[in-house]
Amino acid sequence: MSMAGSYLLLCLLFYFILQRRLRHRRRDAAVKRCPTRESYASMTLDEAFHIQSKLAEVEFPTVFPCSIFSALFKTYGIPSISELLVATGQLARDDTASKRAADTGVILTEVVLHHPSNPRAIDGIARMNYLHKRYRKAGKISDHGMLYTLSLLVLEPIRWTTHYEWREVSEVERCAMGVYWQWMGEAMEISFKALPSFEDDWRDGLHFSDEFEAWSRGYESAHMVPAESNETVANGTIKIALTNLPRSLYSLAHAFVAALLEPRLQEAMRIAEPTSLTVFMLNLVVQGRKMIIRHLFLPRPQILRKRRFTDEPDAAGRIHSVQFVAHPWYVKPSFSWRYGIKALLLRLAGGKLPGDDGDNYRPEGYKIPEIGPETLKGKGSVEMEGERARLSANPRLGCPFSRW
Repeated sequence: MSMAGSYLLLCLLFYFILQRRLRHRRRDAAVKRCPTRESYASMTLDEAFHIQSKLAEVEFPTVFPCSIFSALFKTYGIPSISELLVATGQLARDDTASKRAADTGVILTEVVLHHPSNPRAIDGIARMNYLHKRYRKAGKISDHGMLYTLSLLVLEPIRWTTHYEWREVSEVERCAMGVYWQWMGEAMEISFKALPSFEDDWRDGLHFSDEFEAWSRGYESAHMVPAESNETVANGTIKIALTNLPRSLYSLAHAFVAALLEPRLQEAMRIAEPTSLTVFMLNLVVQGRKMIIRHLFLPRPQILRKRRFTDEPDAAGRIHSVQFVAHPWYVKPSFSWRYGIKALLLRLAGGKLPGDDGDNYRPEGYKIPEIGPETLKGKGSVEMEGERARLSANPRLGCPFSRW
């Protein structure tokens, strides 16, 4: 073997040893902090937040956001939820439907990716509570409907990671998600009375997650049934998600979406069952991706975390999204967004770029108190101030299960 070949072989050997040592570093660090089931009960909200944010931004930055979209999409298989969405009229046009999707994404990411004590997280929860309050007060959103939606925000990331990522979520990470979303439910004033251990409390975040999953599955069995409103909302949402695909790929992409859905959800949304070939192709892609990431890729460093928005507001106090799905809501026009590779591909697909159509897609950015339907823009400041005071007075950053 030549000298160059020997050096190449040595470099490859070093790379693979390094990759093996670093690949599970974040998972192992979390396990080291909570090595036994007994130690799970002492996990604080602060610790839970940092574990979950690492999962979302650096460990599984592709599948985690998809799982949140899946969680919201899955709620549309419940007729009482889909009927309300149809009644609001926000799905009547592509631009209003895409704005609703963008606003939902903005609020959720502001809340989930900022520390619970961060003013942006508090503002996000306050705005979310204000937008839901009138529907809850009128009985159009039930307590169980809110609880079911919350359950999916806990459970879908775990399920999607198990099925589509290079490793499963560990028990410690599941515990962290339970701790975080139990706090979030309380911040959103969602009652947990339907869960068996509500009176006695849960042993730890993992106990909470397991019990939440059992309740969620039972709720689906009773309430996820076929309905025209389910079909209407599902088709509208899929159309928005596939907006920037070339028309020639639309049918294939729609078939892949169907293959991602559980049979009960397919039936509730009246979506045709995918062919065995489609399922095989999807599994082939998924398994190939798993193998490549698990055995060849180094962990994503924190400096390359997947960003969803600008870290700091601009001089006008506005925040900009840095990614979008259908239309470029709240994305600031830049050279790369107008003339880069992504821009070229979007132009070829007939999509909208940041800066297209003047101010239609709010290129100036957003302020959290303005998020929501046009009819509510600038409204709710008094209610939000009350929510901020309530949330700031009781951040509960310690351990919620400490008495165990």
